[in-house]
Amino acid sequence: MPDGQKVDETAPVDQSRSAAPSGFPPAYPIRPMAAWKAFRGLVRNREDTRYVFAFFEAVNGRSYERFYTRFAASEYGQRVIADPKHIGRILMDRETLESHGPGTFAAAYLHYLDTENLHPEGVYEANWQNAPERMQSLKDNWPHLYAMSYMMNLTHDLYHVLTGYGRDPLGEALLLLFSGIQTGGRGPVWLGRMAGLRIRQEIPSWPVGRMMTEAKRLAQDAAHFPTTDLTALLPLSLDAARRRLNVGRPALYLETLAGWEGEMPVAVQGA
Repeated sequence: MPDGQKVDETAPVDQSRSAAPSGFPPAYPIRPMAAWKAFRGLVRNREDTRYVFAFFEAVNGRSYERFYTRFAASEYGQRVIADPKHIGRILMDRETLESHGPGTFAAAYLHYLDTENLHPEGVYEANWQNAPERMQSLKDNWPHLYAMSYMMNLTHDLYHVLTGYGRDPLGEALLLLFSGIQTGGRGPVWLGRMAGLRIRQEIPSWPVGRMMTEAKRLAQDAAHFPTTDLTALLPLSLDAARRRLNVGRPALYLETLAGWEGEMPVAVQGA
């Protein structure tokens, strides 16, 4: 990640940016062969997130523009655009997060980061490492989209904690579908479904199709995560945060993993 990208703890909020800016970079055409090549790369090495971003770039087209319009029209979206690094200051303030105490959403988030050896800005940093020119262009020319991207990068781990989907290949595939349904993004929906099909090939006994249907229903029934200040829920108990968001338990996914004693699928993972 380039110098200067770390959170500025003292940066004031620019209140003059109350009206959300607009404008989008030129969209790439949908390229099925490039998407397939990226997917095959993920199957070979599911830890290489470059293939995730390459897949999204090959299939997203303009599907994200409607999502941005909804995001920018929301009160939370306008706050993110005015102060892009606000979420980073919260999620990297470990002392405050720990002060919320055991059993809270914050405690579950910290436990997740620690057990998975993750950093709050990990997805964001992977974005910079894998596509520095694209990220720099977004930052320089479309700062409103850059702000939304930063927020979505940092909330990826919050999504894991809130939904109950783990970082195992199946959990990643289902979370991709969940987030894609919520945002309308073609990339996560397609990648989640393709990963699910791959997993079903590896373990035919798993009811992957029904789990994907469950993930879609949970996403449709839940509050819209991207336009909700998830960090405001960190002091609540994890159960209370989930109730506030109306996010249900992925029962079929959890029960399938709990009863499984064989090897985990290879498949792919999300960003």
